[in-house]
Amino acid sequence: MTEPATIMVCEDERHLRNDICEELTEAGYRALCAGDGLQALEMLKDTQPDLILCDIAMPRMDGRALLQALRAEHSALDAVPFLFLTAFGDRADIIDGKMRGADDYIVKPVDYEVLLATIAAHLRQVRRVASARPTEGAVEAARTALAEAEAGAWAALDRLSQGIVLLDPAGQVLHANAVARALCQPGSGLRLDETLRAEVEPTKLREGLTEALSGGTSTAVAPVPLVRPDRGQGPILLLSRLDSSTGQGAAVMVLIVDPARRAVPDPDLLRRALGLTPTEARISGLLASGLRSDAIAETLGVSPTTVASHLKSVFAKTETHRQTDLVALLLALSAIPSSE
Repeated sequence: MTEPATIMVCEDERHLRNDICEELTEAGYRALCAGDGLQALEMLKDTQPDLILCDIAMPRMDGRALLQALRAEHSALDAVPFLFLTAFGDRADIIDGKMRGADDYIVKPVDYEVLLATIAAHLRQVRRVASARPTEGAVEAARTALAEAEAGAWAALDRLSQGIVLLDPAGQVLHANAVARALCQPGSGLRLDETLRAEVEPTKLREGLTEALSGGTSTAVAPVPLVRPDRGQGPILLLSRLDSSTGQGAAVMVLIVDPARRAVPDPDLLRRALGLTPTEARISGLLASGLRSDAIAETLGVSPTTVASHLKSVFAKTETHRQTDLVALLLALSAIPSSE
């Protein structure tokens, strides 16, 4: 369980501002309250919220001016959802706000159920984007290992913690690393022998592979989600076409992502890669595995204050500000083989 998300509320009407902040706090969020855009900018020098809820009409600096300042001068907040809070439900106002970079609108009088549902939806979207970063790191790590593999060092792929399958131009399996073979068991949703096949709805995978082999996909990495025979969520395949000058080598790389399996980075690798102390590396590994701060403290036999102190140091060394960003970085390193 992660730390509560931080929501900045920028609203000049004091009673409404207090009401919104109380609702957010009761819903489990951490609320930051600002009375206008200038106060919000000052607060943003010391903290980075996970979402900003801002009134349009305010004294000194209104919502539009604050949004313009953030998009122009605070690139670190580009991924932070910005929601306008307004009494104006006019279509032209909504279009104008979205053209300026607003992500959504909440209309006054505030329906708090709608407000909380909208905030939760935007935070889920941010988490989905963040969760893609480890996948991007895994693809790059696999490509690096592939450079060694093409020179005869297939063992390089077996050292990766991600399941990798390489297909030739005819769609036949050239190589599958140990993790891939372990994931492709009966009932998993995926079968592996001379070819790679889906156990359920096989046409979807065949079409995806055909498109990747022909170079018809418009994206660098094409996802193909699968289901298991029991109709549960199966692995997600990421298909990536490979350049081949001879046409005889690997044509497509398939990265197998098991949503139920989280690869945890090696603590020694974290220590060496990020300049962490041994204790910071252990705490970071436990955090990446999904443990809360109090569970980490219990696991290591230390106080929660000690864990918080070490995490503060880790944030500083990795130049991250939010736990989601830190976990994304840690999981990206899980694709890299350890020194053992």
